[in-house]
Amino acid sequence: MDKDSSAEIVVYVVWSPQLGAQEKHAVDAAELVPDKRARHYWDGAMVIGSQYQSLTHPDGTDLTLGSPAWDVWMLFGSDTRWEVGKAPEPAWWEHQLGGMPEDVRLDPERFAAKAAELLSSNVSEE
Repeated sequence: MDKDSSAEIVVYVVWSPQLGAQEKHAVDAAELVPDKRARHYWDGAMVIGSQYQSLTHPDGTDLTLGSPAWDVWMLFGSDTRWEVGKAPEPAWWEHQLGGMPEDVRLDPERFAAKAAELLSSNVSEE
């Protein structure tokens, strides 16, 4: 975000209670992403992470254990629509946890390139 000041970029940061986090911790944690384009949300019930379980565990592992997705970075096109109870498929995603696919382990340079590519395609479609 430091390298691209485009107003076309909006970041939704969803904080949830993994590792014992509580809603009161989200205020201080929000300082980790201080950009004015970032919107911060607390998801105490882990609704979003639960909707993305199948993305992070494509083989079904951990789904029965109720292990929601977390520490996941996702990109969505500007035309993405969110419907109640149905999270949209991201255009690209990466993660920072063990036990998940290595080919999408967070690589900041690759993630930034994918974001730039997506932003460029969104701008050219307008």
